[in-house]
Amino acid sequence: MEQDPIQIAEFLCQSAADISISIPDGSIPRFCRYVSELKKWNKVINLTSIQDDREIIVKHFVDSLAGLKVIEIKKETELLDVGAGGGFPALPLKFVQPDLSVELLEPSEKKGSFLRYMIGSLGLEHTTVATIKLENYMNRPGIQRLFDYIVVRAFKLDNLGPALGQSLKEGGKVVLYRASKVERHFKLDSLALVKEVEYELPSGYGHRTLSVFSKQIK
Repeated sequence: MEQDPIQIAEFLCQSAADISISIPDGSIPRFCRYVSELKKWNKVINLTSIQDDREIIVKHFVDSLAGLKVIEIKKETELLDVGAGGGFPALPLKFVQPDLSVELLEPSEKKGSFLRYMIGSLGLEHTTVATIKLENYMNRPGIQRLFDYIVVRAFKLDNLGPALGQSLKEGGKVVLYRASKVERHFKLDSLALVKEVEYELPSGYGHRTLSVFSKQIK
């Protein structure tokens, strides 16, 4: 169902409050613009299968912001979003934490164009897009950027554990957005599972888990 900006703002703030997340007033126009542009671009590029405004807000925006339950953002915190797609979870996190430095890793050039458009039109600083696969991203000659956090949502990791570890600073963390806790046999190379936080999405939209893996300090 289509919502006007006031309805979107009210529903966003209430839904975020339901999982104990606060939305700064200054970020609300960005979320409203995000809903509009996401649906517009989605007619040409497959960014999301969700069409309803409220479902977009809860399943994409609020679920993304739930990462703040395990992500501690300081002034110079650097975050890499692997398989960024339509920008979740990195852009919602950036909206509410402007000091966060973000790199969105998305192999699709079309989706990368959408992400660059959103960054430019919303005037987001310290936010960049790399249209490349993670394994190729790590093997670029002469370039190695390390991150405090790597977030992964709705993206198959396959055998990418070693590449994730190489992309982290010492003591850095990988945060997986999941529907359930990791299976007993699940491993991410040398990264250790340190925490799992479960929560319910507002409006009955489902159960979610944040699985946090840490790079051990040598």
